[in-house]
Amino acid sequence: MHWAHHELPWDAFDALATGHAGPEVVRLLRRSERSRTLLVLRAILDEAERHPETEGELTSLHAAWDLLDRVQRSAPGVLDAVLAYPHVSGWAGQTLRRLRGRAAEPYPLWAHLGHLNSIAAAAAIRAGLDVHLSVPARDGIVSLPTLGTAYAPDGPGAPAAPWSLAEVRSSAGHSEISLGRTAVLVPDDPTGDLPGWWGLRRVDMGMRPGQQSLSLYLDDLDPYRGLNSPLPPDRIGTVQARRWQHLLTEAWEIVCARLPEQAGTLSAALDALVPLPPLGRFLVSSASSGEAFGAVLMSQPRDPDALAATLVHESQHILLGGLMHLVALHDNDPEPRFYAPWRDDPRPVSGMVQGVYAFFGVSRFWRALVGSPDERLRRTAAFEYTRWHAPTCRALDALLKDPALTDTGRRFFEGVGIQLLSWRDESLPADITMAATIVAKDHETHWRLHSLRSDPELVDRIVRTFRADSEGFQEDPPGLGRSPADSLVAEPNVPWSHMRADLIRCSVAGGIPDTDFRTLQAEASPGDLALAAGHHADGRHAYRAELAASPDSDSAWVGFALAWASARPGPGPALLLRRPALVRTVHRQLREAGEQPEPDVLATWMATRWPDLASLQPCPRTAIA
Repeated sequence: MHWAHHELPWDAFDALATGHAGPEVVRLLRRSERSRTLLVLRAILDEAERHPETEGELTSLHAAWDLLDRVQRSAPGVLDAVLAYPHVSGWAGQTLRRLRGRAAEPYPLWAHLGHLNSIAAAAAIRAGLDVHLSVPARDGIVSLPTLGTAYAPDGPGAPAAPWSLAEVRSSAGHSEISLGRTAVLVPDDPTGDLPGWWGLRRVDMGMRPGQQSLSLYLDDLDPYRGLNSPLPPDRIGTVQARRWQHLLTEAWEIVCARLPEQAGTLSAALDALVPLPPLGRFLVSSASSGEAFGAVLMSQPRDPDALAATLVHESQHILLGGLMHLVALHDNDPEPRFYAPWRDDPRPVSGMVQGVYAFFGVSRFWRALVGSPDERLRRTAAFEYTRWHAPTCRALDALLKDPALTDTGRRFFEGVGIQLLSWRDESLPADITMAATIVAKDHETHWRLHSLRSDPELVDRIVRTFRADSEGFQEDPPGLGRSPADSLVAEPNVPWSHMRADLIRCSVAGGIPDTDFRTLQAEASPGDLALAAGHHADGRHAYRAELAASPDSDSAWVGFALAWASARPGPGPALLLRRPALVRTVHRQLREAGEQPEPDVLATWMATRWPDLASLQPCPRTAIA
């Protein structure tokens, strides 16, 4: 095997920061990823020799290593293609962690290690080399990365144990896999299906003259296509595969037409798409891994624009993961302490770094679509751009103020900021910007309500002062300057419902069938319906009625704050949006003491009594503006 020294020039580093990487910079990252994969493979061999418990059905990995070396000498391009496949490096990372005691799984370690034989066999078949190698089979299924999966039909030849051995033989262009008494032929075109064989499908896009091309594996087979434990194949049907082909083709046309510079970057960065089951009605579930450069896991979206946005989003994570294998952008502080507008839970600095860079790309994508000639797409783009641009700017500001960034990381995110801040003056429809701003504030206020807790002494002091005032005892309010600030809850509650945000988005941007929209409306409260329609005063009255019936309702408290602030901005609604947990806790204690203050009356009184109450920050280690 050949080893290499890697350097990333500053101009390439800055191009990544500002979103102008291009294919050449991606290829620099890919070359370093190849070396990293080889180093992890070497570490796996070394660790395996130190662990006698790795002995099992496959007691030595050297035959696979030697076979990979033969492929390197005879067909280096083939080896590069196999090692570059995202789920090969993903397997390597998972297996090394298992060997080092950082992961525990119920599957036998020899089967994890034996996947190296499957990788080597696939490379040898692609290179046209003769091979005879034992490989692991799970429930009678053998995976050959980049080629496909062999499976034994039910019957006498099926394995008796969950894990067994299979034999891969290839000679003179004829390749077959022996599973017990069943022999499965690997077809000349491995992307096709035969009895006992599922081929790894490939989707090719950008076939028009002058258009950037993109080719992706549609991988529903590889056991290491997930983020954690090995997975069995989950073959999608022909109709669903065609739907993916259609959506991907249209999504790629959007990228090429509206972001031609980014099209080259995505084409160089993306290798595989792993279909996921749907997460919800409107949400697209997606993920990627720093260990699997080039792979995107995604549920099937409704629209090609949502698919394109998700590819852009995950490609940002992929590029940043490759960069961070070369240079440290932040320290390893694991404490979750940041508010991230894209997550319901507090995030550590590592999550904040990933999220800011990803939503920098998302903002750029939707900004590029604001000028679309299609009205639905134009309004959707305006909403999504407003929803993510300003919150990402605030998240970036919190990140840049944090000492966790290294000097290199600060330079990188200052580059991100140059681009983000240059987009602030977009002229967009007022109803769209209002709706998107309310959705963003809905999320932040919910997060504050769930994740921040007020000091009990502060709450008690406010309660006593309110009762004294209501009984006619006028006195100067106690100072709050030295009162403890809100603290972050170590384990926040389960995520809240995003139904209201879905309703608002669909009310102004459309893009869903009427039947789905009517379902949303049927699930919404009167306050949600009024807020989504832009009737903020009516929404405030409706939420007041909801709170009278359910005084601790999270959704009603947040909805009341949003409607009140939209209808009549002032110190009271500003305090309720900024410190909803404090106002609700005071309200609860007053109710328990026999008082029945209206939420807006209480918040206005608190903001008037202590004008600086809204400016008290959370605990010093909590990064939220």
